[in-house]
Amino acid sequence: MHQDQGRNTYVQIESQSEYELPSELQEPQNPKTCSSKMNNFFQAALWCLAGGTLIGFAVSVLWWEPVCQSPTSSTSNSVPQNPVLNYNNTQSRVYSSTRVFLKKEEECNPFHEKGFLHYNASEPGDNTWRPYAPDCKPSNLFQKLKQDLHSTRETFGASEKDEFAWLRNRTVVLIGDSIDRWHNVDFCNVLSWEPGSTERDPIISENRPTKTYYVGADSPLSPPPWHFHPEDPLKPPEDWPEDEHELFKFQTPIWDAGKINANTTRPRVCEIPKYGFRVVSLFSWGLDPKEGGRLYANISGYFPPAEYTSRIDHILKPILENLATQSNNTLVTKPDLIEMSSGFWDLRQWAEEDKKIMEKRIGKPIDYPTEYGIGFSDLDQDRLNWWSERQKKAIRFVSDAFPQSQTPILWRSLHHTQTHHWVGYDRVNQIDQLARYNIEMLKLEDSGLEPRLRIDEWGALMLGQEHHFRDVMHVRELPGGVLWGDVMLWELRRAVKKRGSTYYSS
Repeated sequence: MHQDQGRNTYVQIESQSEYELPSELQEPQNPKTCSSKMNNFFQAALWCLAGGTLIGFAVSVLWWEPVCQSPTSSTSNSVPQNPVLNYNNTQSRVYSSTRVFLKKEEECNPFHEKGFLHYNASEPGDNTWRPYAPDCKPSNLFQKLKQDLHSTRETFGASEKDEFAWLRNRTVVLIGDSIDRWHNVDFCNVLSWEPGSTERDPIISENRPTKTYYVGADSPLSPPPWHFHPEDPLKPPEDWPEDEHELFKFQTPIWDAGKINANTTRPRVCEIPKYGFRVVSLFSWGLDPKEGGRLYANISGYFPPAEYTSRIDHILKPILENLATQSNNTLVTKPDLIEMSSGFWDLRQWAEEDKKIMEKRIGKPIDYPTEYGIGFSDLDQDRLNWWSERQKKAIRFVSDAFPQSQTPILWRSLHHTQTHHWVGYDRVNQIDQLARYNIEMLKLEDSGLEPRLRIDEWGALMLGQEHHFRDVMHVRELPGGVLWGDVMLWELRRAVKKRGSTYYSS
């Protein structure tokens, strides 16, 4: 039993051991005894006599089992000598072909199964990953939540089950880029699409069940503008190009005001009031923009700090604290699920560097970088090392900033985009594979990170859906936005149930 703080009631929780063996691997009721194995031995001997050849001998050896072992007690609670292999949650679904050897979770993970992404333009909730395995059903949590939010039933009787009790007073944090911003927006909006909505003609009433908004610079939720030098806000960082100090002075008041395209880069919040649930997303410009973010200084919507962990410290954490104060709920500062990602802005930074190098080489500006192969070549080892160092730093930083050990930290896999030199296919895959490898290393190096780190396979599951994009990079609500929502809800429910549906102490 645990107290559901969202409803001030107690709910029965059925827990399941994390280390329960799959039925296929449990001890048989009647283990082989010494005498039964002796029978196998005599059968093997008969094979030898009958065959009288090397083939007969080989068959007998393959059939023969160790002659005499003490039978394993069926009531023993000891750990088996050959423990169940731990499912490697950081590997792509292509490696998960034999579920009989996987560590049993609360249920099968459909997003780690071979399958396909089902697209349905006329039924928005019915866009999810469908496994081929008949014993692993699609998640459909997004569709069920959408139906629940549009149901006329507002309360649950004593005999009714609150299917989304695990969603109450939970907070999900996204740290990424515009992909994550759209995930946040689409999740909120599609949940509010009225029954009868289609992808082409969505219907959203004024009395919508979800609320989505960005935290503007003038919002009481927003922290004050951040400056490299608080005592002199117009002073640029040390690595800012010396010949562009005037640009920094000109842009600083614009950044502080946060009025230009604020909806694209300001923090974004999605709320489901019925459950006290929220998703908070922080926009980042890659892991570590060089020269204090100079490359992005003229991009509308930019505001410092540019470095990944600095934005968490100076933007995300203050907003979570302000949201907690506003809602009178300190649990907001202790997220139940965190999703991280970086890659596209890092790749853009390198593509811009390569473009400058090529322009200097040929002595003229380049209007069409793809004609020169810019952005479509292997990243050298120096760049890979640079990225690895900063990705590991960012993950460790997030783990320290939100130390609740039962909060999973997901790394969102990158998706295959349409053609653009900023995100060359080979480089996207190279960085995605490197991210997976680094997470494997972190799990081996740090026992505290091992149970927390997981891969969100959304990017891999989107392969082949490039015709359902808003532009060359951003996916549409269907099927990509709904798929992401399904994955997120599945991971959140898994995390909450794994810890017995409890809440963190205030």
